Amino acid sequence: MGLISKLRFGASTPVFDTRDIYDLLITGLSTFYDLADYIWRQLDDAEDGTEIQDFYLHFRAKVFNLKAVLVVWDPLETVQGLSTDENEVQKNILSILNELEARFWSWKGREACLACRRLQLERRNDETYPKLRALRRILPEDGNLDDSVMRDLSVIIRIDNKRADRREMLLRNLDQTLGFFYNLQPAPTESESSCPKRFSDYPLKNVWDLTRTLFKTLQRNWFCQCPNNPAHIDRKTRMNLTRHQRFDTSPRHGELLLNSQVDFRMFFPIGARALQWQDTKISVNELNHDHAEHREIKECFCNIIQGVKPGVLPRMAVSGSRLWQQQVETDLLSPLQQRENEFRSLKELLQTKRSEHTLSLSKAGGRDRLILSFVLATSLIHLFPGEEGVQTSMSSETICFLVSSRASGLDVTKPYFTASCSTPIPRPEHKILNEPHCVPDILSLGILLLEIARGTSIEYQDSQDRCVVALQCLDKWATCRDSWTWTVPDGLYRAISACIDPTHLRDNGLDKSSVKAFHKRKYIFERILFPLEDALSTAYEVQLSILHADIAQAKASAASDHYDERQQDKHMAADYWRKHLAGSNGVHDLVGDLQDLCENLSEADEKATHVKIAVLDTGLQLPTELQENYLAAGRINAEESESFLSGPKTTADQDWDIDCDGHGTCVGQIILDVAPVVDLHVARVFKRRSDLADSNMANQVHKNIVEAIDCATTKWTVDMIVMSLGFDEPIPLIRDAIEKASKAEKAPLFFAATRNDGAHKKMAWPARDHSVIGISSTDGYGSPSSFNPSENNFHPILYAFGEGVPVKVPVLNRPTERVIKYVSGTSYATPTAAALAANMLGCVRMAVKTSSRENQCIYSNLPLELQRMTGMLAVLRHRMSMEHNSGVSSLLPWDFLNLSRLDRDKILEDVSDTLKHY
Repeated sequence: MGLISKLRFGASTPVFDTRDIYDLLITGLSTFYDLADYIWRQLDDAEDGTEIQDFYLHFRAKVFNLKAVLVVWDPLETVQGLSTDENEVQKNILSILNELEARFWSWKGREACLACRRLQLERRNDETYPKLRALRRILPEDGNLDDSVMRDLSVIIRIDNKRADRREMLLRNLDQTLGFFYNLQPAPTESESSCPKRFSDYPLKNVWDLTRTLFKTLQRNWFCQCPNNPAHIDRKTRMNLTRHQRFDTSPRHGELLLNSQVDFRMFFPIGARALQWQDTKISVNELNHDHAEHREIKECFCNIIQGVKPGVLPRMAVSGSRLWQQQVETDLLSPLQQRENEFRSLKELLQTKRSEHTLSLSKAGGRDRLILSFVLATSLIHLFPGEEGVQTSMSSETICFLVSSRASGLDVTKPYFTASCSTPIPRPEHKILNEPHCVPDILSLGILLLEIARGTSIEYQDSQDRCVVALQCLDKWATCRDSWTWTVPDGLYRAISACIDPTHLRDNGLDKSSVKAFHKRKYIFERILFPLEDALSTAYEVQLSILHADIAQAKASAASDHYDERQQDKHMAADYWRKHLAGSNGVHDLVGDLQDLCENLSEADEKATHVKIAVLDTGLQLPTELQENYLAAGRINAEESESFLSGPKTTADQDWDIDCDGHGTCVGQIILDVAPVVDLHVARVFKRRSDLADSNMANQVHKNIVEAIDCATTKWTVDMIVMSLGFDEPIPLIRDAIEKASKAEKAPLFFAATRNDGAHKKMAWPARDHSVIGISSTDGYGSPSSFNPSENNFHPILYAFGEGVPVKVPVLNRPTERVIKYVSGTSYATPTAAALAANMLGCVRMAVKTSSRENQCIYSNLPLELQRMTGMLAVLRHRMSMEHNSGVSSLLPWDFLNLSRLDRDKILEDVSDTLKHY
């Protein structure tokens, strides 16, 4: 029942959480606005004249304006940052919630019951505003409701009352609430901050409240029954600081991140003798499932995290200050149980000498150290300690890293935070006036950032003040920072100084007695986080919008690179392979001579010899001069390239020649480099490789791929489609698209990467699809790569050069200059194989067109046979492959495709014989 109903029947006055009712109101306003718009469109002028229509026009306008003000001026932020009475804020929110709840009709009538059943609405009597909450539980994530849902909602919700005075009262209440929140806007003042971004626009500022809710709930609901486990007695956790995290500091164009839900990943201690940690997923938001799918956790917390089987991820949710168990998930990509000795604290890494151990922070590069600093500063905004919530401060002892083995190295961009969920200890009410620094948690962050920058820890004596020692270390470091092994950006120095130097905090009023957490978080955002962002951008061109994806690295198996290859022997093997491909009398010479012979053909006949390849990937953005040369030569078909990403046509997402990831650019460059016969068609189907593993984007990415396959087959009529991507299981939509394309009048050949996880996982799909040629990798000598998956005989698999493949990339801050980068993975073997197949097809087409009339009649069908999967596989396996001493045959084409095949149309004769016998 609503608030008024509860008071009417003598129930005790409920205690409301401002964030909860704010989120409920935002959702309610959005839905009621859409419903009012739907009803208004159904009305005609004859109904009550135009009185009802006018009501809906005014209602929509007032609801729109109120929501806009609420979104920009978050009432919880207002309570935290200003001296506004929270009771007044709640009173105004509740007045509109009461109005909206009262607009629901009885759900007992036949039509209403049927509508509720279709909508799967379920009221819970233990909730305030049960109808609005029931409505919120059925809303899709994107908030878009189709007309069938609107029809059912119009049966159970009556926005306009039959009585005109009730309608006027609703409009007046909306006006009054709008005026209240509008007047809370702070008067514009000339900010002294050099930060051009406003904390009020920070799209992630609400995560702090959700984090506080998480820790408060754990403190109240984790009743440990394990006296033999010290970590359980202390109720320690290790929070993953990047798994749940986004790092944008300003909202993207057209995007609003309210963060009404965050999925945290936390390790909990298990095992009494040998301490281990169990990874767990905890969602903080309103539960969106039926009661049958979750169970309240009371005194069984330890039972849930103990004894979990490998590959199983426990899930929990926080709702209504209670902790709930949810259905587990499977996660085969992440190690979910870790031993204590597989973690290293930052303090350990700082104290390890560079010469003694590979796991030393001093070995981390400047870019990674700066990313770590940015992650920690962002985390402090979300984890700032207070009377409730997180009780542990950040330090080199509480920040740690997961290192499963010494051989795996250290990734400093993925920190964990060890915090306690024990009962909060009251913090002193008054500042300690005999200490120079007024905000110890910001000082701790500054010390962390300085230690990370220096690569060594800062040691203190009991008799020393931390702030004084830190200032001395900062001065010494600043004096000699030009001699450090990595370039120290100015933004990093400004951020550290803003943390450590107490004069900066005093100048910003943080030494006052009544400073709230909001002001401290705002200071961190403006004075610490923004300078670090500036340093990342200017020194390393890091984009915050994709930083979370860069840190996470794509889970989609075949779409991720195995590693950037820097080993000298692999470089030599790559040079060997390239030398044979482009050497004297080799493949490129054969192609060049055939192209010379084609100069006498008509333009249409010459163009018909080209091989058209579509690459489905992240786009193509080569170095400017190189891309312009390819476009001018017609090697890249700009008219038949397209971005299939969703979004407004005016945004960069709609440009095929923008690549935010770089993967598609490398794939396309390999094809253009290896196959001079190819015309490249670019299909941008995902923005970053991590999109393939993002469950929130999966459906859209699958649709993009399907649309691209259809377009490449029916509109562009390409000869081949290259997909350097893969999934654990078949995607029905994509599988149907491949089958449909394979039955087209001109069916393309499909090439897909197998996987980069070695024997740990089976071959990825679609590489194992019967209509697709799967490609695994070798080095330049033909030796199979260790990261290939195990092969079985049921799928047509080929091996191609994919380990240590050279690609040209722009020099940082000098885009006109290019350097060679060596990359490895089945993702790069796939375009190599497709390009070699294209060389074969193109040479045969040109040879037929330029041969004698007699041979044209004899061999006219050869190109069509090569466009069939069976024909191409027969020629690639039996004419263009050589067996390595390992027993694996790989595509090494130069013994077949060379100038000697031009003599008496030998290439046509040999291909024809192969197709007949195999």
